[in-house]
Amino acid sequence: MKKSIFILLFLSFSCLSAQQMHLFRTIYYPAEPYGGEKGLESFIKKEMQYPDSALEQSIEGDVFIVFLIDPRGKIKYKKVEDSGHRWLRNEAERIFDKVLWEADLLRDEKKLGYEKLRISFDRKRYLKLAKRRGYHHLPYDSSLTHAASNTVYLQSKVDQIPQIVNASSINALIAENFKFPSIAKERGVAGRVTVEFVVEQYGLASNIRVTEALAGGCNEETRRLVELIRWKPAIKDGETVRSLYTYSLTFRNPNQQIR
Repeated sequence: MKKSIFILLFLSFSCLSAQQMHLFRTIYYPAEPYGGEKGLESFIKKEMQYPDSALEQSIEGDVFIVFLIDPRGKIKYKKVEDSGHRWLRNEAERIFDKVLWEADLLRDEKKLGYEKLRISFDRKRYLKLAKRRGYHHLPYDSSLTHAASNTVYLQSKVDQIPQIVNASSINALIAENFKFPSIAKERGVAGRVTVEFVVEQYGLASNIRVTEALAGGCNEETRRLVELIRWKPAIKDGETVRSLYTYSLTFRNPNQQIR
C-alpha cells in the first residue's frame, strides 16, 4: 500500500485580542475567510455557544481544526484533531462549517497547503462575551421552524427574503446611526461601499465582506451599521434558511448625506 507523506507548513499570526481563535496560515496561497481574520474572529464571537454541560462542569480547552480550502472556496479537507473535550470539539466543528471562504481561481490547487484554526473555550471569557452580546444560546425565533442545513441561498432562491425587524427600513436604521468617518471627511473621500453578508437563521448578519471598497474608514463604518440590523430570516419551504444579502451605502462628502 502506497503511503503519502504530507508536510504541513504553517505561518503563525499573533492571537487576536479576544484570544478565542488563532488562524495558522499556510505560507503558499492561504485561503481567505469572508471578512479576513478580523471577520472570522467576529463571526466566532457571534456564533459560539459554549456547551451547557461544559459550562456547568467548567470544562475548558483548545480545539484545533486542520483544513484545506480549494480555489472555489470549498472545503476540500477537514479534520478536527483529537484535542479538547468532545463537547468542545463538536461546537468548534459546528462553527467552522458555517464559515464562508473566498473563491480565488488564481490559487494554484497543486500548491495549496493545509491550514489550521484554533478555537479556544475559556469559561470566564465566554461568560463576559455572552453578557456583552446579550445572549448565551443563539437568539432563534421559537415561533419559526429552522432548516438543519448550512446551505446559503441567494435571494432569488428563497420564498421570502429577509426582513428588517428593528427599524422601518434598512435606510432608516442607517440614517439614524450613521457617523461619517472623520478621516474620510478630512480627506474628501466620497463614493460607495458595497457589502455582502449572510443573514443567519437567528436574525444576525455574519460572514460580512466588502465587495466594493472605499478608503478613510468607510468600509468599517458600513460593517458597523450592518452589525446593528436585526432580521427576520429568509424562508424556504416553510423553514428559515441562511441567505446571502447585498447592501450598498453611498458616502457623500462633505454634507454627510447618505442613501
